[in-house]
Amino acid sequence: MDLQITSDKLRDTIYPFNPNYISDFKAYQLGISMSAVERIRAFRATGSYLYSENDLKQVAEFSDDEMNRIRPYLKLPKITKAKKPVAVRVKAEINSATVEALQEVYGIGPVLGQRIISLRKQLGGFLIKDQLDDVWGLKPEVRDQLWMHFKMDSVPNVIKQNINDLTIAKLSQSPYISTSLASSIVALRTQQDSLTSWHDLVVITQKDSVKKARLSLYL
Repeated sequence: MDLQITSDKLRDTIYPFNPNYISDFKAYQLGISMSAVERIRAFRATGSYLYSENDLKQVAEFSDDEMNRIRPYLKLPKITKAKKPVAVRVKAEINSATVEALQEVYGIGPVLGQRIISLRKQLGGFLIKDQLDDVWGLKPEVRDQLWMHFKMDSVPNVIKQNINDLTIAKLSQSPYISTSLASSIVALRTQQDSLTSWHDLVVITQKDSVKKARLSLYL
């Protein structure tokens, strides 16, 4: 979303607002991105409040220019007692998360949580964040919320295997290779003596660049 306020928006009267209760319409009026709004709402869901401009800047991840632009319209709550510090979320490791821990993320229930665990088990642990995109039913906005709760600092140590040495059974153990595809790979490998590049697989795999990138993590 373009963060510049358009001339049409400026014609409307913009009343002061409390960012703790920001609405979609107020965000639209001020040109605030929905990703920033979701970060504010996720912070509020923990029971914490925004008491200062610095709180808002940190939680919403606003730039200096964005803060300068919305500052005239801010109406922050008055502090009648010692300021409550901004809560620092301690993120857990995604590769050791339980189904119950995953369900603490808004949008992830028992079924979706189990799908994440099942894929992680098949892979032996996630290597890159993009592999969460392979979880069926995990929407982009829920995935973004997930990374507000979890991190990926610890990943499995994977030793890449030579595709020319693997049997059909070994190849098909990868969640990215079906048994039929594994059979085709071995047949082509036999025909050509060996496979020397990913280009050799283009005809039989018909995989897009994302799938090839996944396979290259292991082969």
